[in-house]
Amino acid sequence: MRKLVAACLALTAGIGFVAARHAGYFGGLRTAPAFVVSGPPIFSVRDTLRARETVSELFERRGVYGVDWSALAAAVRSFDPGRLRAGMVFTFRRRHGDSLPNAVVVRVSYDARLHLRRDGERWLASVESIPWRVEPLTATGVVRNNLYEAMDEAVSDDLLPQGARSELVWGLSEVYDWSVDFTRDLQEGDRFSVVAERLVSSEGEVRYGRVLAARLDLSGRPNYAFRLDNGDRPEFYDDAGRSMRREFLRTPVEFRRVSSRFSSSRRHPILGVRRLHAGTDFTAAFGTPVRSVADGTVVVAGYSGGYGYLVEIRHNGRVTSRYGHLSGFSQGIRAGARVAQGQTVGFVGSSGLSTGPHLHYELRVAGRATDPRRLLGVGAGAPIAASRRAEFEREKARLLALLEPRTAPPTSRAD
Repeated sequence: MRKLVAACLALTAGIGFVAARHAGYFGGLRTAPAFVVSGPPIFSVRDTLRARETVSELFERRGVYGVDWSALAAAVRSFDPGRLRAGMVFTFRRRHGDSLPNAVVVRVSYDARLHLRRDGERWLASVESIPWRVEPLTATGVVRNNLYEAMDEAVSDDLLPQGARSELVWGLSEVYDWSVDFTRDLQEGDRFSVVAERLVSSEGEVRYGRVLAARLDLSGRPNYAFRLDNGDRPEFYDDAGRSMRREFLRTPVEFRRVSSRFSSSRRHPILGVRRLHAGTDFTAAFGTPVRSVADGTVVVAGYSGGYGYLVEIRHNGRVTSRYGHLSGFSQGIRAGARVAQGQTVGFVGSSGLSTGPHLHYELRVAGRATDPRRLLGVGAGAPIAASRRAEFEREKARLLALLEPRTAPPTSRAD
């Protein structure tokens, strides 16, 4: 009788028949009480740093105050609050019942995530490392229309996303910066093979790492490159063990600056390069950096008639280079200044006798304009040191087995 009364009271209170039965009022099995998770639930909201907005303004908008930005910048690598790009995503977390966030999380680099945690009136910072796994990637293709499309055909989206494939193309052009003009030397039917690093994060992200070896067949002639770093400096050598570096770069503008994925309507694998007068014109966006093709001394840095703003550099007793129609000069570029190979000396413009933004480039030998292709980087690269020859041969065999698995010798495949 007592159980029946208790059951009726339970039903009236809203426990329900099932709950009453589980409680044992109708002879059902008694169950253990529900497990209660300790601590309040956490609520998260994501927000994006807007254009022309500072990170402190974003934090104040979300109710986060009291962050010591200078101390944070000094303590955390890859985090400069004053130079964060628009579009960065921040996650703000707060406990149930709190009106303000108690934690903030943001990805500050490809391999690090910053965590901020409120401790009373202070904010404490910690960095979470994101591990990446390195995998070799081999790509082989034929240039039909341009190098970007050829790389797209050789490497699927599953292996590398499109942006990473563009970086692989740029990395390949940098390897041959002294011997191949990727804006003119590549022709339809030329072949390439490249061994690169494919990086995969613990969260499944995929990115491009670096080029390890390559082969370019230009008009049927193979050009090899094998990586063997010298300390922290990347070094590439040809199949004979000569450095890929030369006295002169082949072009004054990086390939990535004058090429485009959207040049598919052109049969030649370049965009905006043409021969004019005594030099070469490179069509590039206004403000594109222009680099010195070799070490040297600035002879002219000023306005010069039809050239507009001009930089002229003497590289040795006989060779000078000219860069015309600039929009301006890099800091410190003036007559008498020393410059290093690859150093930015000015920026593409349309000054002087020019109908649009482009760079007019001349290479002069003994005062006479010369086709840069005739110099071919000037001389052979320095041979690898005798003390590293055996190391180079072993690494070359290992990379050749990846680059040309069918033709590499058995010892290389075993390595």
